Amino acid sequence: MASSLTKLTTHMRYAISYVSTVNPELSETEIQEALDFSKNWNNDNNITGILLYSQGNFFQVLEGEENLLKSLFSRIKADQRHHNVITIFQKKVPNIQFDDYEVDFISLDDSYNAAQIDTYLSQIDLLNPSIQGSVRYILNKFTEGIK
Repeated sequence: MASSLTKLTTHMRYAISYVSTVNPELSETEIQEALDFSKNWNNDNNITGILLYSQGNFFQVLEGEENLLKSLFSRIKADQRHHNVITIFQKKVPNIQFDDYEVDFISLDDSYNAAQIDTYLSQIDLLNPSIQGSVRYILNKFTEGIK
């Protein structure tokens, strides 16, 4: 038991956040399929975080085991469904910050849901303080168009 406990405590979580531009050829259905696939795959692989789509852009925060995330991020950057991938941060985090993995499709056609945005902002409060400001700024800019 002690060895497995030691193993758990020595493995810090890793976090990656980025924004990207969606390929304009993608339909809303294809975007929703990508969001659904991401949610299922990430939940199955113990990856937590959020993925939001709004006005032609993705915003994502991923948390998980470092090697798994780095491999996933390489595949994300090579994915033809988006381009202009801008990394906000890649760093070790002391523990799990998000409860699970959430995805959302934010459209200008949707009514602004303050409670939903507040939920995302409250999740940011759980992040390492050194990255909270960057993520909050990006999320606020990301959702600005729907308020």
